[in-house]
Amino acid sequence: MKASLIPGFVVLTALIGSVGADELKPPPIRDGLWQSRVTQTQQGKTIFDFSTKICYSKDYSKEMQALGAEARKKNECTSVVSQPAANTLVEESRCAKGANAGSVTKSTYTYQGDTANHMEMHIQDGKSDSVMVTDMKYLSSCPAGMKPGDSINLTQKK
Repeated sequence: MKASLIPGFVVLTALIGSVGADELKPPPIRDGLWQSRVTQTQQGKTIFDFSTKICYSKDYSKEMQALGAEARKKNECTSVVSQPAANTLVEESRCAKGANAGSVTKSTYTYQGDTANHMEMHIQDGKSDSVMVTDMKYLSSCPAGMKPGDSINLTQKK
């Protein structure tokens, strides 16, 4: 099984990581095997559309949160996180450096208990608009031999 970073999952984990201990309560995510479908469109055209299964754990989440925090610091990102409903988090961020310098990113994350979630991320950089949609659902425990962070690419369309 190949270990890889799944864009939607990484963004989702970074969003969860941006919620501080004294602020909003991070959403619950169950340890185990998750199926994820990620699509990204730019100016209405599909850039990618793929499905994957990934083995998730709280320790893996902490690793991804640390990577997200490091990237935010390096790229001088600021963000505001709110919780408009009990099962919804919204983050709006801006970065001064890096690939998204000057852009505005708004992510809305909605979850159903600890077994399903949906995220829409809108990126506006002044030249183009891009939307990434991620849907994830819990399937089961991770199969034998699959470690947290391991993933299986199910489909990919370009």
